[in-house]
Amino acid sequence: MSRLACSAVLSVLLAVAQPALAQEQTDEPLVRQSVESVLEMDTFRGVDRLPRITLDAERGDLTIVFAMRRPMSDDPHQIVASATDDVFTILWATYTSGDAARIRSATVLGTYAVVGRYERPKEVPLLRAVLSADRAANFDWASAYRLDPRLALDTWWVEGELTTATP
Repeated sequence: MSRLACSAVLSVLLAVAQPALAQEQTDEPLVRQSVESVLEMDTFRGVDRLPRITLDAERGDLTIVFAMRRPMSDDPHQIVASATDDVFTILWATYTSGDAARIRSATVLGTYAVVGRYERPKEVPLLRAVLSADRAANFDWASAYRLDPRLALDTWWVEGELTTATP
């Protein structure tokens, strides 16, 4: 087969395969409204508190990206403790929202400004929490403030340098 024919076949295959691979992410206004009604919206760092709340409707996977607050300083323990409280608040608002029936799992990513190579701060994920709907259905939200997120959630990850600050 000639190179031109191979290129044409490859191009057609890639063009046809693209839509099948794409995930449709839609904004979730009901979840956003629910989260915004209970979450402190000031980061004390001058960045958007909730830059993304989207749902993969086919899979029921919700993703929430939130900017972690700067409590009183850049002390890692305080930042993680504050973010942990925020994660439980966000998950509670998510699973009690009007769209909760559509959600199979919620992934919450906490970002914080990190100074990069060219000394420009960039919001980078430093925390990841996942809670499935099955687990959320049996969750004792009134006691969430006492729970160890490493045990209570399906997934709990904190960036390496902050791990010593994990509650």
